[in-house]
Amino acid sequence: MGKAYNMIAFDCGNSTIRTILCRFDGEKLTNEIIKSDPNEMVKIGNYFYWDMLNIYTNMKKGLELAAKKVDRIHSAGVCTWGVDMQFLDEHDTMLGNVLSYRNTLGAEEMQRLSAEERDRMFYRTGILSDKINTAFMLRGMRRKMPAVTENGKKLLMIPDILSWFLTGVKINEASELSTTQLMDVRSKTISSEQCKALELDADWFCEIGSHGRLIGNIRRDILDELLIEYDIPFVCVPSHDTASAVFGIPCENDEYLFVSSGTWALIGASCKEPIINEKTLNNRLTNELGAFGYITLLKNSTGMFITQCLKKEYEKEAGAISWDGFFAIGRAFSGPCPIFDVNDASLFNPAHMATAIWKSIHPESGKAYDWAELLASVEESMAESYVTGLKAVTECTGKSYPAVYIVGGGAQNGAINQKCADKLGLPVVACTQECASIGNSAAQLAYLESGLSYAELRRIITASLSTKTYAPNTGFSE
Repeated sequence: MGKAYNMIAFDCGNSTIRTILCRFDGEKLTNEIIKSDPNEMVKIGNYFYWDMLNIYTNMKKGLELAAKKVDRIHSAGVCTWGVDMQFLDEHDTMLGNVLSYRNTLGAEEMQRLSAEERDRMFYRTGILSDKINTAFMLRGMRRKMPAVTENGKKLLMIPDILSWFLTGVKINEASELSTTQLMDVRSKTISSEQCKALELDADWFCEIGSHGRLIGNIRRDILDELLIEYDIPFVCVPSHDTASAVFGIPCENDEYLFVSSGTWALIGASCKEPIINEKTLNNRLTNELGAFGYITLLKNSTGMFITQCLKKEYEKEAGAISWDGFFAIGRAFSGPCPIFDVNDASLFNPAHMATAIWKSIHPESGKAYDWAELLASVEESMAESYVTGLKAVTECTGKSYPAVYIVGGGAQNGAINQKCADKLGLPVVACTQECASIGNSAAQLAYLESGLSYAELRRIITASLSTKTYAPNTGFSE
């Protein structure tokens, strides 16, 4: 191709706000983290909120720093976590702060529906009923925050809010919108039937954006503030971070098996079409929209959230420790290693994670938790959750896969990768590089070089990333 580009991938997750400079040299993509800062929920009264204005300010600062490193930024795009949202009123004024999915509103509303009603929701949309889904939060808000839902005219998901802040253009991006459980993933449109059944307003939603298409240029007043004299196009990318990470997996095949392990572990397969049947429902799988119309058939499981909580708790007791040092505590344990359900409701957002897990593995014990046994149990249980999910996915797709790809922060845990390879009898290909930002920037390339095909984008992604393979039973190999 020959032409070079500089792109900004904003990657905002539950734990960090990052600005990443992605460079394309005509053959490969590389990335450099320009700015990375914590992102944390804020509890006010009975609810947890996200500080969207802090996220926006952080992104502007990241853009300013990135612009000083290159002659020109050719485009930008954003990906974030799913399900959370904000309303705008008729004057485009934000109504309140953004609620976090870790509140109990969604769980309370889901419990009000029968199992049959929840199953019907799955068949209408292809999305599994889950307490974190936007649909249940909206019902909870309608009940407990009626002033917001009654005055809300447009609903923007987290990345939609940020792109609106930056461009002034309101759209709903498709992969993010699928996490609401109000979109039919077959037609890729909002389901009026689903909205009617839940007594929600289908008119809340905006035009659905297309990947690789322009949303709008970053607002001139923002660029003037940052002393950037040229226009920067803001591109519609797969803005659910799972969708960008799955698109950014270094595999040239269209369909592949994966675990995207961050705060959550998304266990699944890239598919050409949704799979909406009794087997998928019974295996508790969901069909989210991925990049460029592909489907990510997923099992949503707890990921690094457990270890993030545990490390904070350990450091309060014993002082700062590296991640390697922290996990080494568990690997020194030589006794029987109990396995627990990492998705048990008691571990969703406990006041103290170590105590909650210890009660799960030793419900009759009155002893204080032992860090070595606890951490050994966490690694074994995480591997078991990956394997159980991957077996369910392969059963539902009916396909055989040559390997499983593990990406995200959790891919750095070699012990879990090896346990998965051994339990599955499949090579585990781990990529510890920035798959989400690579997927984000590859979608921007589709705008900058409109002639690129999906297959060509996959080849660029695969050429851009290095991997490590864990072979079953035989240990690690390059």
